[in-house]
Amino acid sequence: MNSPAQALAHRLKELRRRHFGAQGKALFAQRLGLPEDEYARYERGVVPPGDVLVRICETTGEDLQWLLTGVASRGTVVIAEARGRHRTLLTRVANLLEQKPAAAAPLDAFLDLLDQSGQARRPRPAALPGPTSLIRVFELDELPPTLPTEGPDGPGRFELATVADGEPLGPAESMELVEPAVQYSPGTARNTTLVTVRAADGRTYRCLNDPVVTACFGGVFGARLTDDTMRPMFDAGDSVIVSVGCVAKVGRPALCRFADQPPARCRIWLGTEGETVSLGRLADGAVEQVPRTSVLWSLEALFRLAPAA
Repeated sequence: MNSPAQALAHRLKELRRRHFGAQGKALFAQRLGLPEDEYARYERGVVPPGDVLVRICETTGEDLQWLLTGVASRGTVVIAEARGRHRTLLTRVANLLEQKPAAAAPLDAFLDLLDQSGQARRPRPAALPGPTSLIRVFELDELPPTLPTEGPDGPGRFELATVADGEPLGPAESMELVEPAVQYSPGTARNTTLVTVRAADGRTYRCLNDPVVTACFGGVFGARLTDDTMRPMFDAGDSVIVSVGCVAKVGRPALCRFADQPPARCRIWLGTEGETVSLGRLADGAVEQVPRTSVLWSLEALFRLAPAA
C-alpha cells in the first residue's frame, strides 16, 4: 500500500499531467514560483508546505481536500466534478437563451419533467417500456470485455430490441438514484424503477427504466456490486450506473473491466503511472496496483442505484 505521502505525490503528478501535460514539470514549477528541482521533490514524495499546497490548488482550480486525501470536499468524491459540470451546463443554458429566447418554454417543460420524476412511485405491474428508455443492469461477471462502438448519434448502447417483445416479470421495484457520495444527504436521491424482463429469446434482463437518464447520457448501462469494498459510497447489492461516453476521472469512482480475474470492480480511479494503474478502495483505504494492459475499459460512476428506503 502506498504511504499517505506517496499517495499525495501520485495525485500531484496526475494533477500536473491534467493541466500541464506529461512534460509540464518546468512550466508548472514556474507557475507556482518554485525552482524546478524543488517541485520535482514533491512529485517524489516530499510533502509540500501548506502555502505551496494552497498555491497548487489556486493555480489549477482543483480541490485542496482531494489533493490531500483523495476525497473531494463536502464529504463526496464526485461533488467537485459535479460543480464543474454544473458550471459548464449553466453557461450553455445562458448562452442558448441569449441566442434563442424561444428555447425558454421547452427548457422550462423539461425542468418540470425532471422535477416530477423525483416524486414517489408505488410499485405496480406496468406495460413494458420501449427499449430506448431501458438501461441494462449487468451482473459483474456478465460485463462484456468490449463496449458498444460510437455511432453517428453518439456513444453506442447495448442492444435491447428483443426486450420489446418480452414481458415484465412481476411489479417494478422502487429504487433510488443518486450521485455517488461518501455521505448522503436527505432529499438528494430521486425515485426510479427497476424492471425484470423475460425477453423473446428466453433470457431474463434486469433493466433500469429511466427515460430522463437515457435522454441525458448516451450508452448508459449498469452493474450490480457484490461486496462492500466501496462502502459507504456503495453497499453490496447496489448498482453503479455508467455511460460509454464518460471515461474514468482521477479521484472519482469508476467501473473497471479487466482481462483477468476478477472480471470487474468498482474502485476510486487514482490514475496511471507508467504501465501501472492505481485503484483505491474506500472501505479500508487500500490502494491496488494493476497492470495497465489488464484494464480493458474504465468508466466514471455517474449514479448509485439502490433499493428505495
